[in-house]
Amino acid sequence: MALPQAKQDALSARIAGLSLPQAGWTAAARAAALDRLSATGLPTRRDEYWRYTDPSSLTSAEVRPAAVGEDAQPAFEALAQVRLYFVDGVFDAAR
Repeated sequence: MALPQAKQDALSARIAGLSLPQAGWTAAARAAALDRLSATGLPTRRDEYWRYTDPSSLTSAEVRPAAVGEDAQPAFEALAQVRLYFVDGVFDAAR
């Protein structure tokens, strides 16, 4: 079954925006997943499993990297720290 042209174009644009690793212990699994994706195309709302979900943010051609390392903001920096001490399973309020 051939994919509609719109799905083929969206898939090509999405894959072109990725930098996929070519080696490693997951290379076989990655290649199999890419083959399945090429056969089915990116999901749209017309696909049964995606009917009630808007997959447009997942299938856009623009890929935004995750915030890791220096770009990540500390999640709990503004919260006060509380330390609870338990000795042999009993709360120790003296510490």
